[in-house]
Amino acid sequence: MAESRKIVKSGNTSYIVSLPINWIRKNELESGNHVEIEESELGDLTISAKKNIIAPKKDIITIKVDGKDDETINFEFLAAYIKDPASIIFEGESIVSKTNKLLDEVRFFIGLDVVEQTTQNIVVKNFFSLDKETSPSFLVKRMDMVNKASFVMVNAFFKKSFANEDFFELQKLNEQNKRLFILVRKSSIKLFEYPNLMKKIQTNHLQVSKEKIFAKSFRHISRMLLSLGNTFLFLDPSKQGINILREIFTKTESDYNSLINAINNRSHEDIYLFLRRHSKQKIEINHFLKTLEDPLMIQTINSLLSIYNDLEDAAREALV
Repeated sequence: MAESRKIVKSGNTSYIVSLPINWIRKNELESGNHVEIEESELGDLTISAKKNIIAPKKDIITIKVDGKDDETINFEFLAAYIKDPASIIFEGESIVSKTNKLLDEVRFFIGLDVVEQTTQNIVVKNFFSLDKETSPSFLVKRMDMVNKASFVMVNAFFKKSFANEDFFELQKLNEQNKRLFILVRKSSIKLFEYPNLMKKIQTNHLQVSKEKIFAKSFRHISRMLLSLGNTFLFLDPSKQGINILREIFTKTESDYNSLINAINNRSHEDIYLFLRRHSKQKIEINHFLKTLEDPLMIQTINSLLSIYNDLEDAAREALV
């Protein structure tokens, strides 16, 4: 709850503000102790009692597997992973029959390793630590790189058709983006839980909030690119309208790259330019969509429209 405090002048060059006694007692402070004061971009001050202190991981989350289907177990595992405990234990009489799937799930997540395995439990150690390489900003950039690689792979349809091998590689890229997205959620929660860490990795609350939105947009774009790849497995490259589809896809890829560069460079002028062109582009795509009858072509265009919607979300968030 916000409190109002009176500023008292002290000498010619300084002012004094009293601190709430409950806050002093809660943080076990006394006269002579130091506190950390940080000014935000908006001019607000944040006072912290301790600097960059993270409570050691102590929590152990146990997941009972008996009587549960794989989807329920996976959901509980994901929820546990995001909470960032010291260890996660799978426990139950049916461990043996579920071992392979559980180990696959553990390998999927970044920063986990199995340290003990018996016929009734699997103990997973959490080695995740928050630094610049696991910060939301760095992870979002990696998600962008994966999406760019996916665009290139999907574009192969217009050059040499799209084979099962291409789709399998696209699936791997999509899975990689999924792991990165989950890690963005995990590191964001960690930063909000320990705000002093933001200074360590040179970020702030507003930037972390933006990066969560960017990550969500990039994750959905990754899924739409996978959907395009799946459709291209069955779409005839010689079909009528493919040339127009190629032009739309090429423009979508170009707009993606241009917008991300504008966001990274904090070029508001270029972001506004994208938004103005984006509206016109959507009108043209929708006009082409109305001329289509083939279900695969319609699905393809809808996926591209969805990508544009995600880019619009990212653009508007970047302007905040």
